[in-house]
Amino acid sequence: MKVIKSIPKVLLAFLTSLFVFFIFNHSEIPIHAASSDAINTSANVMAQYDGITNWKLQRYTPSNQIGEIPIGGNVSLGYTFGAARNASGKVTGGDNTITLSSTIGSAKLGPNSSAPTINNSKINIFLNNNGKYYGILHQGDSSYIGSGGHPERASDTSIDFALITGKQDSYFYNDMNVLANLETISSEPGSSKLFYTGTDANGRPAYKLAGYYAKKSVFVQIVLKADPSGAPIVWRELYVYNPNGPAQYQTFYGEDTGLNPNNNLTDTVDSVPMFAIGDKKGLYLRSGADSNGVNYDPASKLFITNDVAGGFKDFMGRTLTNPGNWSIKGRSGSGNASSITNPTLPWTSSPNETQNGDTNLPANSNLLVLNENTPQEYKVVDSDGRQDSAYTLRWPQTNSTTASVERFVSKIGATISGYAIPTMKLTYKNMIRNDGTNQVNDRLHFNISVRNDGLGSNWTISRILNAMPKGLTIDPKTSVSLTNGNSIDYNPNSSIAVGESADFSFDAIINNTAPYNLDAKGNLTNKANVFGNNSGQNDTRELTDSVTIPVQIPKFKYRFTEQLRNETTNPNGAFTNRVTAQKDDIIDYKVDFVSNGSSIVSNAYFYNKFEADDGLELVPNSVAWNGNNYNTMDVPMGALQNNQTYTVTFKAKVTGISQKATSNSASLIYGLDGDTAYSNRMDVEEPAIVDIQDAPQTTAITEVPSGIDFGSVNSAGFERLLKNISTTGNLRITHAADSPFQVSVSYDNDGDTPISSNGNKLVQDDGNTLLLNQAKKDTTDLWKPLNAFPTAINFDGFNGSYKDLDLTKYVGKNKWQLRVPANSQAGQYNGQVTWSIEDTLAE
Repeated sequence: MKVIKSIPKVLLAFLTSLFVFFIFNHSEIPIHAASSDAINTSANVMAQYDGITNWKLQRYTPSNQIGEIPIGGNVSLGYTFGAARNASGKVTGGDNTITLSSTIGSAKLGPNSSAPTINNSKINIFLNNNGKYYGILHQGDSSYIGSGGHPERASDTSIDFALITGKQDSYFYNDMNVLANLETISSEPGSSKLFYTGTDANGRPAYKLAGYYAKKSVFVQIVLKADPSGAPIVWRELYVYNPNGPAQYQTFYGEDTGLNPNNNLTDTVDSVPMFAIGDKKGLYLRSGADSNGVNYDPASKLFITNDVAGGFKDFMGRTLTNPGNWSIKGRSGSGNASSITNPTLPWTSSPNETQNGDTNLPANSNLLVLNENTPQEYKVVDSDGRQDSAYTLRWPQTNSTTASVERFVSKIGATISGYAIPTMKLTYKNMIRNDGTNQVNDRLHFNISVRNDGLGSNWTISRILNAMPKGLTIDPKTSVSLTNGNSIDYNPNSSIAVGESADFSFDAIINNTAPYNLDAKGNLTNKANVFGNNSGQNDTRELTDSVTIPVQIPKFKYRFTEQLRNETTNPNGAFTNRVTAQKDDIIDYKVDFVSNGSSIVSNAYFYNKFEADDGLELVPNSVAWNGNNYNTMDVPMGALQNNQTYTVTFKAKVTGISQKATSNSASLIYGLDGDTAYSNRMDVEEPAIVDIQDAPQTTAITEVPSGIDFGSVNSAGFERLLKNISTTGNLRITHAADSPFQVSVSYDNDGDTPISSNGNKLVQDDGNTLLLNQAKKDTTDLWKPLNAFPTAINFDGFNGSYKDLDLTKYVGKNKWQLRVPANSQAGQYNGQVTWSIEDTLAE
């Protein structure tokens, strides 16, 4: 007998539960009961609803297999049918009793107590602690695999599933117990079940047993599979297929717990108290101490929840035996006391307030203590005065119809001290309307909640990832540090302790493509992933959850897309949303609009533009619409009919020389259903992006001034020396090498382009014409006359590698002088200078 010294109360919270079972209809199939073919046929029917697509039948007294879900380090949660250990306590498979017909027996627990047992095929959930079996359910004497073992006794004092239609004690473990009443398969004497193996969508093992339950003329399958989120939780499912006519029953599940790491104990009573999770969501237990009062090492934790479609509605903690009726909680304070009558959890279609077990108890209520914290407090015990922990689950009464499949589910999770049980939940709320509908342009607020329900642990969250499905667009107000394209993707670098939660929220918009991307039921599905690890350990795990979002199809249903291609590098290529380009490349744009709802565009106007800093300029006369060309991207389109694609095309030349991503989004301004005013506006679904690449790094003058203006003057017979009043344009250069270079200017008064007016040169003697104030360190004025040979604009030269370096300050206002001779004739004078760049030798 185990004695508990102290059990701290720990709240184990879960998210909203669905206390329902699913009813699926399927066409009636003629079945010959208790034949292997009939059971296999029914299993294929039920397989359409269990989420596993690759079931494989294992024939002829097959051995069991072990499924495991990582918890952290070398610890995992194991699940199987039958035994899962050898005589030395090592985790192993190979139990070949799991398809044999189940038998009823009895186990002596104490001087005045015993418990009915059911052998073969029992559900076995356990912890694998570095290869060693750590029990969380009571295991029968010598229930191990190998010489001298009795693997058929695995989980023998648990009843698993029962389909009840009465109140006799034996209905739970004998007369109406599922395993105890499966008919022997005619082709396989001694067997009453078929065993199947498969894998879920995440590649985790799944197992099921299928058989024929003649008492209700139904076929059943019991399924064990991993929680799809990746958390260390196992789903225990019962599917009931009714091909033969109406059937009425109430589903129960009962389990005898036993949290201890020792596999050779002869004690059969665990004395482990249980507590309510709260909010009608289930119960949890923590390991206690052995008969000498020594706490089990490592300590462990177990919980059972209904936060799943098809989950149980009611639950009750109880002592295992005397009374043996699983609807009775136990005895009130003494082994000689009478059975407790309030609460109970009996077979009933309409339970009263005393018949709901512990379902309505607040969080952390001790399920084996009644009237807690009152003068009337007493323990729940068996006939020996001990607390051998067990629990019962109950679903609402079922009235199944012909060819229906019902599903009943409970979830069980466990861990040992030092390891987290991380769970996540993805939810959303419509921030625009609260009538239960979701429409295009609605803003949805998503929340990812991550909780640690482990024991003595912290869980570090390293990544939140939520790639939006087609039909959802992340709200542009969302911080860019959280996003990667149309995905939430960032590292919150947060840690959550036991009992704590962390929430991460963002908004997304239902965009106009949603109606085109709904599943057969009219839903979008958003799936989120959370990555993390037990703090201080390198055991990264991924959690997953998803939500379905029903979307109403609007009257105005449309697609509006903008794509592009690089005509210079790929003139016949496909149009896409993104291309790369360099200076002087030509980009083809194509904008398509199509609508096919019940509303019609009665008047439309196409609008688009390039910004000054886009690095793109519209190619003249390249805008094409309806057989006409335009020199602007403001195009009236008129009425647009449904089910017809309308296309506007245009071209742009790349003018940018520096790396940059330039996006462009066209707009449509429109009226609907007879409205000719432009009352509405839409932008394209995704911008078309040009990734402008750096121009090839060369040594060159990339821009020169277009004019040097010296103003006007009346010489009045006097020679003048004029400074320029302005310089139009810029002097820019690119120099590839990281080395010295010089930029120079020259003027040839005897050349082809001297400063002249109507063929008359301004200066006709051999004197100076044009001078430049050459820059020099620590010198203000250093005027250099220009001639046919290059003159440096900076006496000290330049050094280094530059791209698009602006040198305008060296040749700007007041940097030039023009000599105007006394005999100059009136007129407007123009001429040209020549610029050059060359590498120089390092000093």
